[in-house]
Amino acid sequence: MVLARRLSISECKPRSNSTLGWFHSHDGNIIGGALLGVGMALTGACPGTVLVQVATGIQSGYYALGGGLLGGFLYLHLGPYLKRTKLIVQDSKCEPCEVPKAKQEMPPRTLISCCSIKEYNVVLVFELVCLAVVLASAYVKPSISNSLLPPIAGGLLIGGAQASSLALTGNAVGVSTAYEQIGKLFSSIFSRSSKKTTIPLTSVYFATGIVAGSYLLSSLVPIPVPGGDLPISVGRAILGGVSMVFGARMAGGCTSGHGISGMSTLSVSSIVTVASIFAGGIGFTALLG
Repeated sequence: MVLARRLSISECKPRSNSTLGWFHSHDGNIIGGALLGVGMALTGACPGTVLVQVATGIQSGYYALGGGLLGGFLYLHLGPYLKRTKLIVQDSKCEPCEVPKAKQEMPPRTLISCCSIKEYNVVLVFELVCLAVVLASAYVKPSISNSLLPPIAGGLLIGGAQASSLALTGNAVGVSTAYEQIGKLFSSIFSRSSKKTTIPLTSVYFATGIVAGSYLLSSLVPIPVPGGDLPISVGRAILGGVSMVFGARMAGGCTSGHGISGMSTLSVSSIVTVASIFAGGIGFTALLG
């Protein structure tokens, strides 16, 4: 991402914070990330990998996808009501007054803007932290049963997909927006309004490519399910799908938009979201266990 910006391939803008106006400027990232983590714990998938599950015939993936589409539709219609439109503030020069929500939003922040350190030093430290996490994960769980490729090789392929997306479209990878775009499409079809609006479907095209690529590869190569195909009830899969997509849209991105793309720009909102995803998933699993 840094190289793409330096070479003028893409602007690679950091992710903006998601603000609900409840208790913090990143409260949408925190709550949405936690809901996404809960959904992932319920389904064993994220908004992107559930598409792969559907393409490769994993039964629970169909129900989780249905729940995800419902979650995108619900957020489209309920999301605006979750945000406080105005905030009462005390100004030293006047009486308490109302400030429109638009003025509460902050410009995107990165680790570089928060620290008085040169960019390449921050990037180096960030890469070392990521490497340490990878090595620690490999030590704790050195192998995954039934996997076609080792996780590190899969990560390199994801990095290649990111580079391809930047080079071909100028956009970083991200898939949760597709669920909301489909919700807008259905809403426009059944809307009684005479006004015709153009709905961008770029994320839908990307999601379609994920399904097509996964189906093609699984047709050519017998791909086992890592860890085995765990049985998940229909209700759990649907509820998890709703939670993960609703949470992803509240946070302004999912594991790909924030976890892969956003963190690559050293975005503070993405780091907060990913930490909340882990906290929500681990905490919910501990409660169930």
